[in-house]
This record gives sequence, C-alpha cells and structure tokens, in this order.
Amino acid sequence: MLIGDMTWPDLNPGPGTHVIIPVGALEPHGPHLPLGSDTMISDHFAHRLAASVDGHVAPALGYGVATPGQRLGGAFPGVISISGATFTALATDILTALTRDGYRRLILLNSAIDNIAFLCEAARHLIEHVPAARVMIVNWWDVVGEDLRDALADETGTARADDHHAGMVESSLVMYISPHAVRFDRLPADGGAEQPRRIGYHLYPQPADTTTSTGIVYTAAHAGPELGKRVADRVAEQLADAVRREFTAPLPY
Repeated sequence: MLIGDMTWPDLNPGPGTHVIIPVGALEPHGPHLPLGSDTMISDHFAHRLAASVDGHVAPALGYGVATPGQRLGGAFPGVISISGATFTALATDILTALTRDGYRRLILLNSAIDNIAFLCEAARHLIEHVPAARVMIVNWWDVVGEDLRDALADETGTARADDHHAGMVESSLVMYISPHAVRFDRLPADGGAEQPRRIGYHLYPQPADTTTSTGIVYTAAHAGPELGKRVADRVAEQLADAVRREFTAPLPY
C-alpha cells in the first residue's frame, strides 16, 4: 500500500488503482500542536482511504506554501515553506512521474488551505499533457459534512466562525491521530481566549492588533481526542464515498 516501502517489481498499478498523495505544511499551530500537524492529518486520512479503496499511498509532500501571518496569529518560528512557483512545479513533477509509472487515478489529499490554488494549477497542467488521467484535490474539511460541523458547534458552544486553524476541530484531530505529539499542558485552560482582530483581507506588514502571543487565533476550547475520533471517522467515510463516486466512470486508457 505504501509506495515508499515497495520494491520496483511491486510497483505495478492496475487500471483501478488509486494513488493518494498526502499534502501538508510545516508551520505553527499554536503552542500545543506540532509544526507538522497538517501533514500528520493528511497522512492519516491517506492511509485510511487506501484501505477503503484500491489505493497506494505516495510519500507525503510535507512542505507547503506559506500561510499568511494573520491566520497564524503572527510571526512565529517554524514556517518552513516553499514558494508557490516551486510548490506548483514540485506537485506537477510528482503527478507526472506517477502517471509515467501507470497511475491514472490520482488523489491529492490536502490539509493546508494555501496550497489549494497551486495544487489546482499542477492538476490542470497534468491533464493537458496526460488527458487519460483524472485528478481529485480534496481537503479533509470538505468532507466533514455541514450536519456534523453544525452539531459540534451546538454541542460545544464554539461557533464555526471561531473554529479554524489550530482551533477545536483541528486540535481534536491531532489529539486523536498523534496524541504523543500534542503538548496538552501548553493549551490554555480557556482554549485561547486572547482573540485578535480578524480581517478578511491581507496586509503587509501585519497589523499588531491581528497578532497573538500564542498563535491561537481561534479557540481550541472543548478540543479532545473523543471529538477528534468522531470527526476522523466521518471524514474517512465521506472521503471514501467521494472517491468512489468521482472515479466511477471508466477512464479513457
């Protein structure tokens, strides 16, 4: 299932084999979550997806495009990123190499929002040159489901507008997926009540009142591994359903 563990004779994808490329980033997620949270989440769902469909998992693309400081709560150490041009070229090269090895059903499973436009650019480039391929770009939050997100907001009192980067749901996912990597003692008891001014546009340099002292822009109150398991199980189920639906039609080999 893991391409990195295969020998070259093992790498022999059939017409129905999906290849899943986990895509993440290396950046701050508050004081309590590891820098590699996005990649950990993508890896987790890639493995679960491969077990649900006929899938192989490629090594993760763990460096992403830099997230604007306003979403990180300021400038903190750990933003190890690559430019949009480099990221697009790298994603394009990986997709192209996989098609050379016979894969035609390609899934980019992403957990960092600022990667999306560049992944789309890479997919468009690939399809221009390999029209027999099909590429799906899916973010884990796309398949949580509106009903579950609304239910979690009602149950916890955490508004959806207050639950994004390093917030309740993402913190819960990492607590469930990689509890050994979470610094539970560094999460403020109030979940991060220091709320900065939020803006929907981008300003450089970042205004001081949009920064925080911890990097918790939203709130991680009520985060926990049990909630993370609920979300993870729903995402895994919905993700597999979406892949089966979008790849039902035969591809023109």
